[in-house]
Amino acid sequence: MLKNWLKPIEINGIAIPNNLWFAPLAGYSHMALRMTAKKFGAGLAYTEMVSVEGIVRGDRKTIRMAVPEDGRTVLQLFGTPDPARYREAARIMMDDFGYRIIDINFGCPVKKVMKVGAGCIMLRDPGLMGEIVAAVKETGAVVSAKIRAGYSYHNFEETIPIVDKAGADIIILHARLGTQMFAGHADWDLIRQARALTDKILIANGDIDTPERADECMTATGADGLMIGRAAIGRPYLFAQTIDYCRNGTYTTPGLDEIKSGMVEFARLFEKHSGAKNLVPIRSALLCAIRGVGNCREIRGRVSSIGTVADLENALADWKINEEMHYEAPHR
Repeated sequence: MLKNWLKPIEINGIAIPNNLWFAPLAGYSHMALRMTAKKFGAGLAYTEMVSVEGIVRGDRKTIRMAVPEDGRTVLQLFGTPDPARYREAARIMMDDFGYRIIDINFGCPVKKVMKVGAGCIMLRDPGLMGEIVAAVKETGAVVSAKIRAGYSYHNFEETIPIVDKAGADIIILHARLGTQMFAGHADWDLIRQARALTDKILIANGDIDTPERADECMTATGADGLMIGRAAIGRPYLFAQTIDYCRNGTYTTPGLDEIKSGMVEFARLFEKHSGAKNLVPIRSALLCAIRGVGNCREIRGRVSSIGTVADLENALADWKINEEMHYEAPHR
């Protein structure tokens, strides 16, 4: 039976409207997409990975990536495995931009991130993970730790108690190994097992790509909430659909006109807030928005070459769907 699992969360005086959050995604979780996810109901939105070294050095490009749009933005840090640098970077961003929740990336499986000793390679050193969490906690921040089930083998039974004891207030578990990258399927039973390891806020992550899957995950895991990532890149309305499904047992799929207007609105937000010279950085996100929608093949080539909002509007004006509107979920 469908259960309404949506609920507000309060952590150390910080009120979060619900327990359905937008994940940090390198290259995607910029301000425009975070704002869009929140418009559709995401309770929190995490920044893409921000370098602790870049923050400490005052690198302008790094700082720009980290500017929050509001108080429901969580800063995600990554970098060389030096607890003091994490603490310093967190303090700078709290003082300069008012961040109250700081996330530490222990889950990124990308080689260039692991090469500097960051991301899920740190899962091989649980003691270091605890030291970094404790260092960031010294700033007074609410600390979030995003982890995977392990690097090449499951060791969440060890890492979760360590980051819990070190002061993590939120633990997000992506139920895959680092070596899996995004292949295969997330094993939600691992999250169910993790529930017994901590009484801190436990957020489930991985393969949540439809409202039905969101409900299945909450039922299967006993987690305190969910984090949606890749599936929301092109479908930020997935948050609204999931909220409707949780509350009412039904949801609607946007029509073509809504999808097109949403794409243009998103592009304008990016143009306004990113400082980028063109829309090239969001072409892939825009392509995700049309993927699986009707006869999208005819428009993909044009969207993949746009440079301006006007280019996008012109391309979308010619996109028609003759058959019945349908959507096929592209992500797992």
